[in-house]
Amino acid sequence: MTTALLAGPHGPHHLPAGLLAALVPVLVLLLTLDAYCLISLARAPSVRYLPKLAWVFVILLVSAPTGALLYLFFGVDRTRAPGTPKPGARRGAWSPQPAPMRTAPAVTAARADDRMIVTTSGLTRDYGCTGLFEVDLAVPRGSVYGLVGLNGAGKTTLLSILSGMRRPDSGSVAVAAGRLQIAVCPDVPDFDGWLTAYEVVDLARSLVAPEAGSRAVRAAISTVGLAASADRRVGGFSRGMVQRLGLACALVGDPELLILDEPTSALDPAGRAELLGLVAAMRGRRTVIFSSHILADVQRVADEVGILRDGRLLYQGPTQELISTYLTPSWLVRLAGEARQVAAAMEAAGWATRVEPAGDDAIRVDAVTVEAGERGIPAVIAGCGARQVACEPVAADLESAFLALTGAGNSAAGVTA
Repeated sequence: MTTALLAGPHGPHHLPAGLLAALVPVLVLLLTLDAYCLISLARAPSVRYLPKLAWVFVILLVSAPTGALLYLFFGVDRTRAPGTPKPGARRGAWSPQPAPMRTAPAVTAARADDRMIVTTSGLTRDYGCTGLFEVDLAVPRGSVYGLVGLNGAGKTTLLSILSGMRRPDSGSVAVAAGRLQIAVCPDVPDFDGWLTAYEVVDLARSLVAPEAGSRAVRAAISTVGLAASADRRVGGFSRGMVQRLGLACALVGDPELLILDEPTSALDPAGRAELLGLVAAMRGRRTVIFSSHILADVQRVADEVGILRDGRLLYQGPTQELISTYLTPSWLVRLAGEARQVAAAMEAAGWATRVEPAGDDAIRVDAVTVEAGERGIPAVIAGCGARQVACEPVAADLESAFLALTGAGNSAAGVTA
């Protein structure tokens, strides 16, 4: 049998090789414990009884594992109240109640906090070249809030922080809703393929609303248009069906706050229209925050919009206010007959900033505000006794306002109308 020689006071001793092999894991465990304690000591804002340097000597020089255990039992500072940030820590705070807001100069003034279900203050998550920087969000209760931005603007990072799946480096988040009243649907939901749609939603129900019964499961599945597929296995679902199933899982607990990351990205036009109608119907009953790169979808259902660029919130407020602020309201007016008399009358009107011909029977009219144009154009036409064939807004959409605000120009290829 193989043996190992160990020197002792009375000469060499023979140690069986099997025993030596058994000691190796123990030595590794002791070294790992010492390393853990040293890392914990270096990161701790404060320790008890001894200075940090003294605890280093205790961990390294007192016979293992006694030194490490002494530090764990006596040196670790456990006096900090649970849930409060460590002194000097850079982690952001998360509070289930509203907190005072700070309004960034680039963001429209925030309304009263009691109307807000979500507020953030100085929210920052720095990944180096990307992330979030000093974001002050204000989401009114009962609204549909659309979050838009180019790829890499920070939309998913922001939604992940709001849902508690990531932590900010600094700043705070205040959500005036209980933990079980917040539901999240990621951009790419994933479920075990051997489960049926009913089983998937029922599992979600058991986690967030155990008191609800099968009726809630069937209602959620029916709401997203999967009633005919409730008993099918998820493994055979298309990506669009999986997206709908993820939304059903989010709705089964009847949440007060619903967070959706790119909810229409995998749906065909008909499916998108159906889901957007569902989101719009939630207005007033629950708050919906959703991100999208399809600006036409946001304009269709969102009464509030936030625009992110390079991790910074450039604008938040009513969607129509964004369009009115960053676009010159303009219309193409077509008349039955000559348009010169109407054009001259509009040039004399105080609300018109520019009037130019667009053919014999059409004129292009710019106004100081949307309301001024909508009221003034029909009045001038009626005053001239002319007959209006059509009056079409020119470039009065969210995409045009987005490009005007961000200065994205041709770089906005990733944003589609």
